[in-house]
Amino acid sequence: MTPENLQHEAWLLAIRELDDKEAFGKLYRCFWDGLYAHALRRIRDAQHAEDIVQELFIQFWEKRKRLDTQINLPGYLYGILKHKIIDFFNASKVKPQLLDFWAEDLYTFVQQHPEELETYLALEQLLSEELNKMPASMKQAILLKWDKFSIRDIANRLELSEQTVKNNISEGSKRLKHALLSRGIDGYNATLVFLAIQSIAAATS
Repeated sequence: MTPENLQHEAWLLAIRELDDKEAFGKLYRCFWDGLYAHALRRIRDAQHAEDIVQELFIQFWEKRKRLDTQINLPGYLYGILKHKIIDFFNASKVKPQLLDFWAEDLYTFVQQHPEELETYLALEQLLSEELNKMPASMKQAILLKWDKFSIRDIANRLELSEQTVKNNISEGSKRLKHALLSRGIDGYNATLVFLAIQSIAAATS
């Protein structure tokens, strides 16, 4: 057993057997930042992410008498967090705006199939990576179009011709769709991938 695992076991034992708030505080400080960052990446709302992690630790303390001191503590905490994020999403606390361009039907599909939340987030990450590969002007044009700016407004903001903006949006949209088809279709729910492609087409038309 590693020194880290021994430390975790000691904290768990002290919390369960002695109601040791000092040990709980050390555990809290050790894992808070990572759990919060993980929640924030998925929920994209700082207050909600903080609330979820706070609730996680409150429930952890409340259930301390039933703790298994042999658990993999990081795996246990992140497993709880995963389910809390799914519950949060499925309880309609989240607006359909994890990515602003996702269409309502895509959001509804994931809400009705919470087991697909991980796929949704993976597709979100895939598209984010693809956006970051684009030239700056292309990425900015896509993002502004998703924010419902007109071609003229985008051209003025980026100091480009309207035709260049149209070309950038068209090419950027093709790249995103290609990324979904080439890397997403084999590993992910086909309905989700198809809805994502439809959403991109609708948002960039």
